Amino acid sequence: MSQTSIRPEADDSEPAGSSSTISLENEALVWSLASTEAYQPAPIDINVGRSQQIELPALRWSNYESLPASIKLTNTGDTVILSARWNGATPSLTGGALDGRYLFSQLHFHWGRTALDGSEHTVDGYRLPLEMHVIHFAERFADQDEALAVPGGVLCLVYFFNLKSSPNRFLAPVVNGLGSTVLPESYTKLEPFPLIDLFHSFTDEYFLYWGCTRNGSQVSPMLWMLSRTQEPLDFHQLKQFNRLLDRRMRPHYHLQPSDTGPSKGRHLFHVNPRTPMAVGTLMIEPPAKFAHARWIVDRQPVDWSSPDACRQYVAMVREHLAKKQADQIADDVIKCSEN
Repeated sequence: MSQTSIRPEADDSEPAGSSSTISLENEALVWSLASTEAYQPAPIDINVGRSQQIELPALRWSNYESLPASIKLTNTGDTVILSARWNGATPSLTGGALDGRYLFSQLHFHWGRTALDGSEHTVDGYRLPLEMHVIHFAERFADQDEALAVPGGVLCLVYFFNLKSSPNRFLAPVVNGLGSTVLPESYTKLEPFPLIDLFHSFTDEYFLYWGCTRNGSQVSPMLWMLSRTQEPLDFHQLKQFNRLLDRRMRPHYHLQPSDTGPSKGRHLFHVNPRTPMAVGTLMIEPPAKFAHARWIVDRQPVDWSSPDACRQYVAMVREHLAKKQADQIADDVIKCSEN
């Protein structure tokens, strides 16, 4: 698709000599689909080979590092919701294809009976262990309920979780709180922490589409953005979600739709891809916050598509073990000198 681009006026925050372009045509394309595709079923199957690559302005994340005044975790009987309150500005998103500012409303989780059927969306036809939805609503509306009636009023950020050998320390506050919310309609207060600890910001490498959810006769059209980068958790953390009870006092599992395949002609956008040829639907590399994770195999910094990937991995492990051994020797020397 050809693009018509313009150069914005100089921004004082940008270094001298830098420039950027904003594709008005791609933004218009996304919003031209809202009146029709926003009422088609969600979730869908995500497949990078079926997506359409487009360039959009960078997303701008504001106040997500701010510490909330309070955080509440609630078992609704349908899911577990995390809500928060700030004394200052509420975390928000602008940029991309968004029409104005979108304020954080709440986040919640979707899980299944096993690690093979947890996510609502499928990826290349398969489900992942856990899926998190971070809900925002457009600032021009009074609240999320009012915004849900209008296409583009609500934005849902989607994060997938995959199983790792060690626990996700950033998810630990939520997992620990689940023990106090086993019963439906129960809740607990968590020690405040920046919400961005639970997920990661992104400006590129994400999927975008329109779709709606249905709750009885209520239809909720939304804009969906799905990160290609996964968050980790271990099996013990995942099983804590399985302890939660629904309104019938039974272990709660989300009933998955029988068919998540998008209808013919429906648009799935791959936004701001780093390379023109993307083979895998999801990214292998973990978020930057796990750069110093304990388990070197979980970091997976090796390009496994490279012919010498195994050699790189072995060299990396040897270097890691040598450094660990040297650090241990240095610690022993210090202890001996202190004694």
